[in-house]
Amino acid sequence: MFNIYDTDSREFTEVYTAEELRDRVFNTVKYYEQQNEELHKTNQRLIDDAKAIVEEDYKKKIKALEERLRLSYGQFASQKELDAYNDFTKRHMHDRLISKYNGGRAPYLIPTAVGVGTHLKVVCPICGKFEDITDTEAW
Repeated sequence: MFNIYDTDSREFTEVYTAEELRDRVFNTVKYYEQQNEELHKTNQRLIDDAKAIVEEDYKKKIKALEERLRLSYGQFASQKELDAYNDFTKRHMHDRLISKYNGGRAPYLIPTAVGVGTHLKVVCPICGKFEDITDTEAW
């Protein structure tokens, strides 16, 4: 590097040789590559944290739904019915959480009293599909 005096501006201007310019560009590129790698790691860590939070929130929502299922009847639902409800809920999440973000729309139950027990049908409010989850062995 050397300085040249500019008579128009009356200041010295730094001038770099080709090798110095190449080295400066190389160092700049290397710096931004390192910054990009660090940002990628930070982004991945944030994504992993978000997935953990979503999974924890999902588990809490499922437990709350199970409890609501148990309390919504005068009797307790069987474990087989709870498992069938959880499986249906997992299949019908439609890439959404059961939360305030989708209006709290979770699959809901339609109980029908029959002579020997309660017939349970679970319905997805998003796609409208339904499934009979009645455990007739518990009657």
